Parts: sequence; C-alpha cells; structure tokens
Amino acid sequence: MASQLKKLRRRIFARLEFIPIALGFLIVPRLPRGGVLWLARVMGRIASVCDRRGRRYAIANINLVFPRLSAKRKDLILLGCYRNIARVLLDLFWFGRDSEARVRRWTSLSPIWKHYLDRPCAKIIVTAHHGNWEMAAHVVVTSGYPLMSVGKPLGTPATTRRLNDFRRRLGQEIVLAEGAVLPLLRTLKKGKNIAVLADQHLAKDMGGVWADFLGLPALTAPTPAFFAQRVSGTLIGVAYLQARPDGSYRCATPVIVSQVEGESIEELTQRITDASSQLIRRFPTQWLFAYKRWCDIPSGADPAAFPFYARPVRQSSCPGG
Repeated sequence: MASQLKKLRRRIFARLEFIPIALGFLIVPRLPRGGVLWLARVMGRIASVCDRRGRRYAIANINLVFPRLSAKRKDLILLGCYRNIARVLLDLFWFGRDSEARVRRWTSLSPIWKHYLDRPCAKIIVTAHHGNWEMAAHVVVTSGYPLMSVGKPLGTPATTRRLNDFRRRLGQEIVLAEGAVLPLLRTLKKGKNIAVLADQHLAKDMGGVWADFLGLPALTAPTPAFFAQRVSGTLIGVAYLQARPDGSYRCATPVIVSQVEGESIEELTQRITDASSQLIRRFPTQWLFAYKRWCDIPSGADPAAFPFYARPVRQSSCPGG
C-alpha cells in the first residue's frame, strides 16, 4: 500500500511540475535583467526560511567550513546561497530566449581563461555547484570553444529533455550520464574539451575516493582524474562562473592543475579538490551549501567532527550529492 501511494505521489508531482516550468518559460524571459535579479533576491529570502530541510543542511555545513565566523556573517552566507540557487534557476528560463545574444551580452571570459582554452591540447574544465554551474558551459561554447558535458536527470524525463534541449541550443554537446565514459574519452583523445562537476558525492562501492574537501574528508567522484590519466597531455582547469551584482557573469581565473608523473588517481583528485575548495572559500556565498556533501564518516574518524546527517560509511545511504 505504501509503495502504491509513493508511485501515485510521484505521478501527481510529475504532472504538477509542468506548471511552474511552463510559467517560467512564459514569464521569466520577458523580464528585464533587473527584474530577474530582484525576483532572485525575493525567492532566495523566502526559500531560506521555508526550506527547513535544506536550511538545516546549509547551517551545519557553514558551521563546519567556517566555525570562527560571526553569526551575522554565517547568515549572509546562508542567504547568499539561497539567492544564488534562485538566480541559477531563473536564468535557465531567462537565457532560454534570445540565448546567444544574451549570453554574449551578460557573460565574459577572463584573458587567462581564453589563454587556457586556446592551448592546443585536450582540456577538462572542472567546476562545482558554485556560481552558475549551468551557464558556465554556455559561456565557453558561445565564445567559440567546443565542449561536451554530461546531462544528468533533473525532475521528470520531460524536464530533463527541455533542459538538455536548452543546453544543445547554444552548441554544447550533451551526453547522458549513463554510458558517458566512452564518448567523453573519445572527445579528449581528439584534443577537444569536456566539462565535469567535481563536488559530487560518490559512494565507496561506486568508485568514490576520499578527498579532503573544505577541511573534512568526503567521498568524491574521481572522474576528472580518471579521464586525465587516460589521455596523455590533458590539461585540467578548475574554475567557476562568478555571478556579479549587476546581473552579469564572468568566468573567474582558473586554477590550472597539471598532471605529475606517477601520481595516483587519489592524489590527483585531492589536488583538484584543493583547487575547488580554494575558490569556494574565496566566494562562499555562491556555493550550494544546502545539500548533504559530507554523507559518510570514514572508519576511525570522530563522528562529532561531521555534520549531523553524516553516517559511518558502511551504513551510508546518502544519494549522490
């Protein structure tokens, strides 16, 4: 009976999900840029109060990463996190209209980013749920640099299709998560570019490796290191698309991670994670604190050092991020 109710609830939500998405595509693209920013601030404020579960995760994570900050500063990071989430969501709709023109008008690459992308070799662009991770790939493609990235499911299949259609509209090549390894490897071997998210949880039995992330060990997907070590000469650039107060975005100066001969996947994953942590600490209000990043407690570690939602690794049932 419980499983039947669960299936019924999913069907209802799947049908209802279409309503806000349809309204988003109808209304948000017609707003001036200032209107989108105002709406993101309002939505972020409301969500930071109403999203009780996510707020608990965010507060625990902020306390973990920034234990010495004042309560006022922590509150600003919490509010900034939710406002950034709202802006990412709204911009999926807003940049869906006159896409190329709007991306060119409201985004830019730093000279160092252009220099990195102009290098004649295979490149892995690594980002996190930081800044506007959805728009980052569009900036690269619109600037004239081909890119392949992974499209993961979001909501219902219909929602995922619409999101991937938007991603492809600007010339981004999308490969679905299931079966993505070979297409991504082929792209790198041709000397082209791929994009990968680096701050995602991956269970130990699925290939996750331990990496110190923002001061605490976390099971981490070694995907960038895995690909880099299979294609000689691959260059890794860790960066994020910085949201600016005027409504524009700028690809922040990347941290270039070169491979070291004889280095293990775990060691390279740690260096990539260090670079990502460095950027998040510099711009904390734009990272997605409101999710369970530290799901697992490694054997022998003190549980008191981890967030309330963490469990010993052998008991972990935390979803992938």
